Amino acid sequence: MKTKRILGIALAVCMTMGLTTVPAMAEDKKTFVFGDTTFNAENEEADINPQNTYAGWACIRYGVGETLMKIADDGTLEPWLAESAVNVNATTWEIVIKDAVCFSNGKKCDAAAVKACLEHLIEVHERAAGNLKIASMEADGQKLTIVTSEPNPILMNYLSEAYGCIIDMEVGISDNGCVVGTGPYVATEVVTDDHVNLIKNVNYWDGEVKVDEITVRTISDGDTLAMALQSGEIDAAYGMAYASYPLFENDNYKFTSIQTSRCFWGMMNLHKENSGYTIMSDPAVRKAIAMGINKQDFVDVLLNGYGYTATGAFPDSFAFGQGIQTVSFDPDQARAELEAAGSTPTATASAKRTASSSRSAG
Repeated sequence: MKTKRILGIALAVCMTMGLTTVPAMAEDKKTFVFGDTTFNAENEEADINPQNTYAGWACIRYGVGETLMKIADDGTLEPWLAESAVNVNATTWEIVIKDAVCFSNGKKCDAAAVKACLEHLIEVHERAAGNLKIASMEADGQKLTIVTSEPNPILMNYLSEAYGCIIDMEVGISDNGCVVGTGPYVATEVVTDDHVNLIKNVNYWDGEVKVDEITVRTISDGDTLAMALQSGEIDAAYGMAYASYPLFENDNYKFTSIQTSRCFWGMMNLHKENSGYTIMSDPAVRKAIAMGINKQDFVDVLLNGYGYTATGAFPDSFAFGQGIQTVSFDPDQARAELEAAGSTPTATASAKRTASSSRSAG
């Protein structure tokens, strides 16, 4: 039977729910080989320790760790390990951990375990400490009370960050960055810049894990990744180069993707000390500049068509990204906007030269 191979950006769901197309390497065992461009020290994913730089993304992507809260595909916040989270007052939160949650070693994940994990996180991870602003915590059974040093209304969003994967601190973190999490997979071997070996978590709290063994291979070169998928060395690929996409646009492969908040963007300098402030402070100039940017060409040429033109910082698949309006690429209308405001391209260019001369003279 011909199986479909997978290119995508969403691995954790595939690994948790199982893939009907995963090749069975033995009669009673399903295995899966995954090529990933991002598991490497240069990308600050040297291991699967979520408290080490940005390695939390590897921890969560490979199904080892899970967070108290998570962001759904539509951009809304929802509980994961948490049953509920209540903002009692401006600086106090009460989080109830789901009673069924346990670590992959079988140990119950209660509020005390979560507290120990978060305490260590804010001790060693500067970015997390700055985001969370935790002043104190108290554990009582499955209820964790967090008091912040100042109002932090998006604390739950920060706890959905990959650095917030809950790990068993009684076991600790191994020298090679291996951890015990609550996810559907257990890491048996972690080698930076090379591979991660995973087996299914027989103690998983949230249903049956359908793939027995997974090997994650670091393949940083895009051409090598494409050839490995074509030859059958790997069953799925993450981070495929856009230039390689046409090779897989057929019935033998399946793409998995979703719009994200990662985008290409530019800024207009409105600081008054900027020599061009007089020009940029004019709304007509800013609107004309926006109308002069052909975003579709960026998508078609730079991204080979594998992207979306944006109307704002967030995609319209997010609730808070909907209803945003912007101008379209229209050079003629851009000129008309400038003329209506009493400005012309020639005048603008002259002003720029004057500002430049003034700056040089200063």
